[in-house]
Amino acid sequence: MEETTAIIEEFLSTFEHNESRHDAAALASRFADTFLVAGPDGTRVVKASDFALALPRRQKMFDEMGCRATKLESAVVTKLDDRYAMAETKWRMTFVHGGKSSDVVVGSTYVIDTKDEPRILFYLTHQDIAMVLRERGILQG
Repeated sequence: MEETTAIIEEFLSTFEHNESRHDAAALASRFADTFLVAGPDGTRVVKASDFALALPRRQKMFDEMGCRATKLESAVVTKLDDRYAMAETKWRMTFVHGGKSSDVVVGSTYVIDTKDEPRILFYLTHQDIAMVLRERGILQG
């Protein structure tokens, strides 16, 4: 279990680093060629290549809303078997809006294939981020 936790913690640290650098190719490379995304709006299968194309638009949207940083706040790793692990994470997003700083904490769960180079197979968002940002007055409309 300790080895699995170390592998996942290193994986998430690299993921966080790539997010902070806005490196869409590096972020997309952390996902399986095809992976499952689930959240409040339902479930869909996504190709990593399509995800890579969408990431710059996503980043631009967050930049325009004043997102200045996304930091991994916590991760609870559960070894599912010899190959797969689950990481329940909390991410702190810092926005500068209207001259003041505001933090938004969001949760995500990942199922990761740890064989060879770890890859995300399943990505669950725990809340509708757009709704959370509207409620906080960060996103208009």
